[in-house]
Amino acid sequence: MILANAQREIPDLLLAVEQRGSCAARLVQTVPVHARLGEDQSLDVVVHVYELQGCRMTNRAYAWFTDDVYTALDIGPIRSPAAAVQAIVADRDRRSKLARQGLREPAFA
Repeated sequence: MILANAQREIPDLLLAVEQRGSCAARLVQTVPVHARLGEDQSLDVVVHVYELQGCRMTNRAYAWFTDDVYTALDIGPIRSPAAAVQAIVADRDRRSKLARQGLREPAFA
């Protein structure tokens, strides 16, 4: 099990969310999330849920940290803290598999 450092400052997450959404954000709650990483590892994080003000795309965002700060907007299939973590984990896994094959994502114009 990987346990994220619970001592990271909330302002770091707030800034990341505000930059991601290009709008003001306000912390509304924190939620513990347990996610599977393959068959033998798991990830336990505390997801900070933010209300976004003035964002055209959504009114909610999620942020947490492990080795880095991660943010996800409440858009499409990402409608909960757990879905946000699962989406980032799946994206990291996909990118890792591509890198091992010597491939990378296509660039879009």
